[in-house]
Amino acid sequence: MIPIPTSLSPIAVLFNDLVAWLNDRLTAHTVQLEAEVAVAIAENQQLKGAS
Repeated sequence: MIPIPTSLSPIAVLFNDLVAWLNDRLTAHTVQLEAEVAVAIAENQQLKGAS
């Protein structure tokens, strides 16, 4: 862990919050994309079965 001067602590806290928020958004987006890919694969399988 890198020692942070106390004068920079509020900035470090804000930066940490920003990184945590970005991580949450990316995780949610990844879950959504995985669901869309699963649907696309299922639709593709159905189309292959229909032909």
